[in-house]
Amino acid sequence: MTDPIEEIEPVVEKPSKVKKTRSPEQLEVLAKARAKAMEVRKANAELRKQEKDIEKAEKEQKLKERKAKVDKYNKPVVEQEDYVEPIVIKKKAPKKKKIIVVEESDSESSDEEEVVIVKKKKKPIVRTETIRQPVPQIDQRKLKAQKNYNTLYKQMFSLS
Repeated sequence: MTDPIEEIEPVVEKPSKVKKTRSPEQLEVLAKARAKAMEVRKANAELRKQEKDIEKAEKEQKLKERKAKVDKYNKPVVEQEDYVEPIVIKKKAPKKKKIIVVEESDSESSDEEEVVIVKKKKKPIVRTETIRQPVPQIDQRKLKAQKNYNTLYKQMFSLS
């Protein structure tokens, strides 16, 4: 029992390329062309980098605008209680009452003495002012949409 044997073709190697010999004038022109090409590549790379920076800045700006828009509409509609911030007035040290005793001369009456009491000033009243924060306006479109939803819900689940 002999198996058929396939014939193997010999691999032919390609001859390696031979470098061309160039004249000094051609080498100078080639060096100038390479330098010019490098300058053009650098300029194009700088331009692409600037374009990417601009696009990135625009994307960030759009993202900020979108977030601001969402934050504007997602504020809670819950009524805020008025915040009372007390205004505190510093108390001064209490003054003692001054009692002035004036004795009159003996000519009129010796038993009478005049007593003058200087009244203490009233304490200042501590006042609290309410700082009212504006109640956010409810968007009419949201109210209308909620009303439509409520009527649809009632119609769907009504038993009559």
